[in-house]
Amino acid sequence: MKADPPARPKYPLPFWALNLTGFGILIVLVLVVFFWQMTTNDRDLQRNTLGRSQMISMIIEEHLANAELARNTIENVMVSVLRDKIRFIDYLNTIDPLQEDELTALAKETGLVGIEVVQQDGTRITGPADWQRSQPCTLSPDVVHYDQHGTALFVGTSDNKAVQCIQVGLDAKASIQLQAEMALPALLTNLSNLPGIRSVHLEEGLPPSAGGTIRLIDEHGKWTAETRLSMSSGTLVIALDASQHFNRIKLLRRQFFLFSALLLSLGLFFSWLLYHVQQNDLNRTRSFERLLAREHEAAALGRATAIIAHEVRNPLNAISMGLQRLRLESTSLDTAQHELVIAMQEAVNRTSVIINELQRFTQPLNPRLQIVDVPLLIQQLLILYQQRCQQQNIEITQTNTSVGLIEADPDLLAELLENLLKNSIEAQPTGGYIHIALNKTAAKACITLTNGNCTLSVDDAKRLGEPYFTTKMRGTGLGLALSRRIAEAHRGALEVTVDHSRQQFTALLVIPLVQTATLPS
Repeated sequence: MKADPPARPKYPLPFWALNLTGFGILIVLVLVVFFWQMTTNDRDLQRNTLGRSQMISMIIEEHLANAELARNTIENVMVSVLRDKIRFIDYLNTIDPLQEDELTALAKETGLVGIEVVQQDGTRITGPADWQRSQPCTLSPDVVHYDQHGTALFVGTSDNKAVQCIQVGLDAKASIQLQAEMALPALLTNLSNLPGIRSVHLEEGLPPSAGGTIRLIDEHGKWTAETRLSMSSGTLVIALDASQHFNRIKLLRRQFFLFSALLLSLGLFFSWLLYHVQQNDLNRTRSFERLLAREHEAAALGRATAIIAHEVRNPLNAISMGLQRLRLESTSLDTAQHELVIAMQEAVNRTSVIINELQRFTQPLNPRLQIVDVPLLIQQLLILYQQRCQQQNIEITQTNTSVGLIEADPDLLAELLENLLKNSIEAQPTGGYIHIALNKTAAKACITLTNGNCTLSVDDAKRLGEPYFTTKMRGTGLGLALSRRIAEAHRGALEVTVDHSRQQFTALLVIPLVQTATLPS
């Protein structure tokens, strides 16, 4: 016994569905990676924003400390210089009281804006004359004061009891401007103008948390990351440019959708491809199984036909011979008995024909190939059936195109064409038409036979060519099936179609042409 072929592994889903599922899993993985990148991007934004904000806060704190130190240094230098100048003026005034013109010259020589000496009696000697400040001795001594003109005022006491105080003025516009440039507002303005920083300002109060909070703000399509940090002087609010972060997010989204669309397209394409490959493989398998089934059926039918022919043919021959002798030798038969013998003889002949057709159908066809002139073969067949067509009022027309020569078995090909011609004639007992067309295409000869009066139903038309299917009263149903086998034995094909609207039957025979051949002489 032959071992059974190994069974194919069964999968819960077809290959195309498994392929689509695999691509779906890839899309889910891409989605996971996308969200991981988004989370990482947000985390980097938080970390970088907080780090930059803390760095800016440290810069501001350091700058404020340096500004305070510089201001104190400038104040100390100015106090020391102005105190020395007052001591020198007091020394000169003690030796010889200074007059207005002398104070003017001394102020110009020492780089002062003006000098004013106030006596105990309230007399004020000023140089230049137009430089006077109200109530000079009311200002705190040894402290630099600034007026609205940008002048640094300094009041000092005198060792001379006749002098109440001495006041000097120094042009301090450069010092005031320097201190303004080093002040916090100027620093915040400069920081706000740096690339990547939208604004920096100081608010009163404390932020919600000591570690700083970050808030994303959309200002007409411009994204800002705002950080609030606690400082000794209040809450530092830093707004950093977050456009790059959101551009990165947009790029990630675009890449995700494009890549997902690409994966989905590839998944659908390969699934479609696998589906069609599987369908083609399934169709080939089914065709092979049908072919095997037909071969098994043909083999079984051949064996059955051989047994029937062996067991039935001899009795039929004996019955046929007996009926012939009865007709020839018996003289006592009346008319009814004589007709009965004739009917029995015809039944025996029909049975013998059926047995012969069964044997012919089940036996393998081995064509004896030779060069055949198709138009000549058809013309010979038409001569045989010309009288019958005239009797049945059937019109035969031809359209002949030079189709060339074919290599075939002339007897088998003639049998095939005769079967088609006989079917066409038998289908039109009350008259009709038969049209025969010859042409060629793609190195093949095409013979088309068309006839009318085809009244087959749709279901019967689908069964045309099946063995043992016939619509005739005394047909075997093997004519078209045998004709199809003959066509396939010649590496050709026979196709039959029915046009129900026109009640027209068409048989198309296709046989390969011989490329280089000549008729035998």
